[in-house]
Amino acid sequence: AQYCRFLHPRTFLSSSGLGTMGFGLPAALGAQAAYPDKLVVDIDGDGSLLINVQELATAYCEKLPVKVLLLNNQHLGMVVQWEDRFYQGNRAHTYLGPIDRPEAVGKGGGEIDNPYPDFVKLAESFGIPGRQIRRKDEVPGAVANMLASRTPYLLDVLVPYQEHVLPMIPSGRTVKDMIKA
Repeated sequence: AQYCRFLHPRTFLSSSGLGTMGFGLPAALGAQAAYPDKLVVDIDGDGSLLINVQELATAYCEKLPVKVLLLNNQHLGMVVQWEDRFYQGNRAHTYLGPIDRPEAVGKGGGEIDNPYPDFVKLAESFGIPGRQIRRKDEVPGAVANMLASRTPYLLDVLVPYQEHVLPMIPSGRTVKDMIKA
């Protein structure tokens, strides 16, 4: 959101970092219902999407062409960020895949070999087309295809869980204490 330019007021919906996991898809559906002729994109994490993934059925059944750009790191990403920055990387069940993988305990190189769940298949089970990408060079074409879709669409972008989202404000602190790097 720091790099997006919005031309009109109230065209950017956000929970503003308040930890409201599951907010993105329902908010996007509401925006799309209110403005059926506008482009609506939900930029969401995999943990957040899983909270309300059943709302893909609403998108399909109500013909709401919401686009979901999923940043999939197989973790509760913001919680991992806290674990890394304030708890020496100790993991408290923030990995969203099978527990026998090294990522479950904070190890592994960050590559996602066998994503769980398969969000493209999940979207397709709701009647929604989707695509998964793994490399930066795939982003422009995949985003163009997503935006050109006249139906709901899910773009599953696999990203390393070691990538943190900044800036952030630590718990109990003020904007003066913002972490920028």
